[in-house]
Amino acid sequence: CAECGRGFSDKRHLLAHLRGHMGLKPYACPHCEKTFSHKPNLTTHQRTHTGERPFACPHCARGFAHKEHLLRHLRVHTGERPFPCPQCGRCFSSRPNLIAHAKAHAGARPFACEQCGRGFSRKSHLARHQAVH
Repeated sequence: CAECGRGFSDKRHLLAHLRGHMGLKPYACPHCEKTFSHKPNLTTHQRTHTGERPFACPHCARGFAHKEHLLRHLRVHTGERPFPCPQCGRCFSSRPNLIAHAKAHAGARPFACEQCGRGFSRKSHLARHQAVH
């Protein structure tokens, strides 16, 4: 690719890759306004409308629309926590959880309780707090 230097063994893959650089999104969702550069991304997106969850956990049979979400979920069963906080060393099972934790170190508390004004770094912590009001 002349734009980013990435190599491809198949010209079709290069052409599909170039659509992303050019902003071309020829694949439109028939259910909403979203468009995509690559057909597999449209297929995956359509699961949000159909509710299809083709990736099942072999341990608990919970279904997932995205393979990546299943892989992240499997860490619940294995106990793997490959994302350490560089500040305190605490480890997390997913990058989003690490990022939310890092925001707490920075003092960010964007989720405020409307009843008492107390701030929280995570929406789920606010919801848990509101249950006690």
